[in-house]
Amino acid sequence: MTDREGKSWGRLIKYHRQQQSLRQDDVALGICTPSYLSRIENGVVVAEQTVYEMLLARLGIDFENEVANLELKHSLLEIMYAKLLSNETLTQSELAALNSYQSEVLHQEIDLLAGLVYSRYLSSIDELIEARKLLMKIEPFITWHQDRVTQMYIAITTNVHLLFLEFEEIIFREEQQHVSNYMNTANRFEQANYLYHLAFAHHRYYSFQQALYYINRSADTFSHQYKPLFQLKLYSMKGVILNDLHRFQEALLEFEAGLELLRNVSAIQTPRQWSSLYNNLAYCYECQGLFKEAMSYYEQANSSEEDLHVVINWMRAAYQQGDEETLLKLFTNYPRKRFEVLHHQYQRELLNYASERDYTLNKLNNIEELVFPYFSEQEHYSLTLYYAPLWAAFYEELHAYKRASICFKHAFIASEKVRRRMGS
Repeated sequence: MTDREGKSWGRLIKYHRQQQSLRQDDVALGICTPSYLSRIENGVVVAEQTVYEMLLARLGIDFENEVANLELKHSLLEIMYAKLLSNETLTQSELAALNSYQSEVLHQEIDLLAGLVYSRYLSSIDELIEARKLLMKIEPFITWHQDRVTQMYIAITTNVHLLFLEFEEIIFREEQQHVSNYMNTANRFEQANYLYHLAFAHHRYYSFQQALYYINRSADTFSHQYKPLFQLKLYSMKGVILNDLHRFQEALLEFEAGLELLRNVSAIQTPRQWSSLYNNLAYCYECQGLFKEAMSYYEQANSSEEDLHVVINWMRAAYQQGDEETLLKLFTNYPRKRFEVLHHQYQRELLNYASERDYTLNKLNNIEELVFPYFSEQEHYSLTLYYAPLWAAFYEELHAYKRASICFKHAFIASEKVRRRMGS
């Protein structure tokens, strides 16, 4: 019997003894001393299995039945967790079972696993605050060994950090604690999933070389498995990373591999997947200055599934192409009130004003002071690197060179931050 199993049985004995209002003396009589029972209940010692059997029997609990029930619960929880990792929907009966497994008192390992799986379910339905509350309740019970509870805790907290856009927290934990080592005994798909999330976090943190390192590790770990949706994510993520490293032809190869997979596997052919892949292809062409090709792919992306992020990108490509007809059409079809994300609203305002070409110092200054500090605060460095030089050029047309230099400074600071992170 492992230490964790012994501690779980000890907590279970304590829980049922207190539920029945029994003293330790009453339960221990003829089996062990009350002080030894106290140490069992508090996980200080791990006793022989027969001791747990006798103590539980005195409390009216059959040890073998309890073990069988735990094994069944554990099996069902693993099935549900695997489905959640693969973005599959839980059935109503599975949800009912998962709810029934939740316990206010975490007296067994199975309670911790049930809480972790439920937290992962909550994050899958965007109940992020509740998911985090549950994880905080579970955290004190994590032993940080290569056990199932620790592995699930690492994977699920990483997922929640991502959903809260807390990329630095993921990177810092891995650098300081090397938590990927705890995943070594997990199945290969779970290991690949964690490495993919590390790659994603590093990419969003602008540490592109590290992102490439982790996405390659994820792909190597995942090899020879058939999970086409995850394979598609690997192709897309690697393509995005290579694109930001200006390795455009290699990026296009990854996106083309993703398209080939998507064309041939009907199970993953959703509007969202088509839209995401076309958007990535479009951005790759935009970064190469091939704006006409970019516009074509942005249009395909938006026709697959209307996405306001794609629309903003399409507007930007149309502006750079000088396609005033398309740009006007997009501005008409997508007024500012349709955009809820703040950086989308700001980009639309920047592009709309830039396309009007009726510049005044006051208007330029008002937009600059509103937008660029926000981009900096939110670490939207790529947006600053595009729009700040554009705004500087407008100031120069009005001979406002001091204001232009401030915009160039915004771009320089963003560039330096990206450079440092890329070199880390």
